[in-house]
Order: sequence, then structure tokens, then C-alpha cells
Amino acid sequence: MAVVLRKKSILNFYLFFIIMAGVTHASECPATDAALISNAGNERFFGSLSQSFIIPPGYETISGRLKFLSNEWPRWYGSEFNDTYLARFSAPGKVSILASGNVNSSEWVESSLGYNGETPEINYNLDVSGAVGKVATLYYEVRDVGDSSIASALAIDGVKVIRTHQYVSGEGGAFSRPGIISGLYGQAVKITFKNVNVVGTTISVKDNSPFGETKQLILAPQQEATFLFTRGGSEPMNWSFNVSTLSDAFLVDYKVESTWVDGMPNNPCY
Repeated sequence: MAVVLRKKSILNFYLFFIIMAGVTHASECPATDAALISNAGNERFFGSLSQSFIIPPGYETISGRLKFLSNEWPRWYGSEFNDTYLARFSAPGKVSILASGNVNSSEWVESSLGYNGETPEINYNLDVSGAVGKVATLYYEVRDVGDSSIASALAIDGVKVIRTHQYVSGEGGAFSRPGIISGLYGQAVKITFKNVNVVGTTISVKDNSPFGETKQLILAPQQEATFLFTRGGSEPMNWSFNVSTLSDAFLVDYKVESTWVDGMPNNPCY
């Protein structure tokens, strides 16, 4: 008697793709493993699998593919022996059916995967922007209908998350005197400053890494300016910036965006 296949795995992974000033990344990252599930020999005539992972910041699309396989075809095609399959995505606030069908509703060709027949490849792309940072679960099932002796299955390729944002928000804060911004970031870091004072101010930002640049300008009241710093290397990497001024009055807000922020895995993702 076959055992129902089940799998729980939470994979933390995040990576993305940008090409600018020598900064390069992969545009997608694996989220779940490939698998094959079958209803063969199970006393409930049912096989299932679930795979869970966290939707990373910057990756707001998942992409996958699968094939329905069956020995019901061709002899029992069009009969009451109409095995079914289902692929479903779920996360807090979002549930989507990725693919579903049965023997009689499918197109078939001879299979090279150990079954009489297989369907054309079923591809899907799903927007998961509302689930970033949450645990998502992919659930698959194959049900036998009408008999327990002829098997059907799902061949599932590994699911990927696709990069949709070049930069991800990091820390933020304010300065009323010279200070330091430091932490683990990616190959590119953008720091946006806003002068919230009623008078203009000078601002200077020095990248403390070897061969680091110093960038400076004058900010009018309520004016914003963004400084971009880049360097090569594996992500994450240590960054440190000295923020200073020559003005007597200094009050600025800041926010950091980067190609890698805390909570993302190392780049590359393999």
C-alpha cells in the first residue's frame, strides 16, 4: 500500500536582478523542490504534497510548471474513471487555484515519464505582492476516481520567485548632528535625505569602504536628495557612511534602500 506523500519545508531565500554600474544579480530564485506525487495503491485513492516558503521582499511573482500523468489514458479516456488533479497557492489573505482538471478534460500525448500519457506542460505565474514576508503554501493533490488500480500523478517542477523590484527599503531615521549610518547591505545602496529644517543646510556623505566616495551638496528647506553608492562583491556586505555638515542648523530625515537588506539570504541564492 502506498503512503500519501507529504512534505513541509520552509525555505528562506531572497535574491534579485539588476544591471547597473557593474551591479548584477539573478532575476529569479528557487522556492520549492521538484516532486512527483501519485494516487497509486493508496487506500484512499489519493496522493498529496505541500511545500511552504516565505515570500521575500522584492519578489512579488511566483512561477511554476507541472504535468498531469495518467495510465487511465488512452483506454479509459472519456469513461467514469476520471482521475483529477489540483494545484493551489495559499497565504494569509490570498488563495489561488494554480491549475486543476481531470483525465477527460485534458489533452494527451504519449508519456516518457513512466505513464501511458501526459498532458502538455501547464505553466503559471502568480502575483504574490500582498503576501511579501508571509509564509505561503503550495498544495498539490491527485485523486483516483472510479477505481483503485490504475494510477495518475502530477510531475511538479521546482517553483521560482521572480524579482520585481530593484531596491528594497531598509532602515530610516533622522540626524540633528553628524553621525553614522552602518549595516549589512547589497552591492548598491541609495540614501535619500530630506531637509526638514526651515533653513538650508550643507550635507556630506562619505563611504568609509576602501576607495569609497564622498558626496555632498546643499539642501534647501524641505528639499530631498538621493546619494547612490555601488561596489562589487557578494551580498550582504558591510557598509558604513559618515554623515556630516558645515551648517550650524542641521535637521534631516533619511531612508536607506538597497539591493540587499536584512532578512534576505546571501546572494547568490544557490
